[in-house]
Amino acid sequence: MPRRKQRSAFDQVSEFKRGRIVAYRDCALSFREIGSRVGRNETTVMRICDRWMQEGMMDRGGRSHPPQCTTSREDRKIVHMAVTDLSVTSRAIAQHIEPVTHHSVSARTIQHRLQQSGLSARRPLLGLPLTLNHRRLLHQ
Repeated sequence: MPRRKQRSAFDQVSEFKRGRIVAYRDCALSFREIGSRVGRNETTVMRICDRWMQEGMMDRGGRSHPPQCTTSREDRKIVHMAVTDLSVTSRAIAQHIEPVTHHSVSARTIQHRLQQSGLSARRPLLGLPLTLNHRRLLHQ
């Protein structure tokens, strides 16, 4: 028995192979035969054929999350702004990055991009925290 080509667990079936699977199914081949001809698991073939029969389409489902609103270039600009001025907040970066991106970017998105690059979204330190002894000395 020939060895199958090693694929990653999330390797997607191309549109061409999906069309071949549906065509083979129209020729009354079994799921196992189709899977061996196309090089896919028989449950994958069954899922594609079922979707074709129920919905009339072969394509994959949509994303489970919306696409990113910033490009990699904009992400680098965000990181550059955060690194050059350590006291800048994520809201300030969002206000400064808006003319560059030509759309609004939330402060939470800025925080996500900073976390993805290994930085943390910082808040500027307005003043040192005072102890009771400091307060007493200040009042004297």
